[in-house]
Amino acid sequence: MAVRSPAEIMEEMRRYYRARPGLRKSWRVLAGRDDHGFSDFFFCAPRLGIWQIKGEMRSPYELVGAGARLTARKVDDEIGRLMEGGMPVPFGMISPHPRFRDRAIVAAGLGSYQESMEGLRELIPPPAREVDLQLVRKLRKMRGEMGLDSAYL
Repeated sequence: MAVRSPAEIMEEMRRYYRARPGLRKSWRVLAGRDDHGFSDFFFCAPRLGIWQIKGEMRSPYELVGAGARLTARKVDDEIGRLMEGGMPVPFGMISPHPRFRDRAIVAAGLGSYQESMEGLRELIPPPAREVDLQLVRKLRKMRGEMGLDSAYL
């Protein structure tokens, strides 16, 4: 479960999505905020796995974040119900391509927004919780390097 850039995660999801057209209608997205104030996006592809992208929107077009593929196991019914619940909300993210400077990866669709990840947290296995903490640490480091935590004068 390596922590990677959102562009790399989205590229991996795009490859799976294109390679399995029969499963496209079963993909689900869950979006919400974690306890640290960061946005969490969980992308679920039945029989393929779950990807998590954790980040912060710097503008409507730029997400500062990191992501990881959480599992390749079958998602149980309880997680499925959580992901289908919540308020439907359009989402969109754009990220630079990991290999080509003149390309970008765009994700857009309709997902479910939850006010909190609380209901999902208990269902995430301990190794995935460790990945979540790694993502938080990576984001805090990125914020410091980019000067996002400095006060405005």
